[in-house]
Amino acid sequence: MNYKLRIKHPSGAEFEAEGPAEFIQTEKEGFLNRLTPTSGEQPKHHEAAQDGSVWSALAEAKNGLLILRNKHPNLKAGDAALLLLAAEMQLNGRQSVSAIALSRAIKISGYVPERIDRLLTKANREGLVKASGTKRNRAYQITDKGRERAWLEARKLT
Repeated sequence: MNYKLRIKHPSGAEFEAEGPAEFIQTEKEGFLNRLTPTSGEQPKHHEAAQDGSVWSALAEAKNGLLILRNKHPNLKAGDAALLLLAAEMQLNGRQSVSAIALSRAIKISGYVPERIDRLLTKANREGLVKASGTKRNRAYQITDKGRERAWLEARKLT
């Protein structure tokens, strides 16, 4: 008899298997073992997210703003915002960035963003960023899930 199993882990990782029960059980255990670190060991994506060389190659400080070094043709303004938030956290240690500063950084990086709140609505819904404040005092903070996605995107670009 064939069974089907689908798992969504809180980190954003997904697992899907179809087949005999024994096969699904062994694959599921392997999947979960790769996600949970052994004692004293950090998961690889957290080590990589801490690596400043990727972020230094991707972003630079200019006029008090952290901007992307190059405009990438396959990168949309929303993804650029996510990369800038992650780079700001890794390089400058800033947890949140004001909406006005983020908008300026995206524009100077060569992208034409719509309103930042509309641009980051989907990312906010997916749990990639958190928004705080209202109107002109709004600030954005990247979550761990957002940092993972930004790091994966940054690795593709560098």
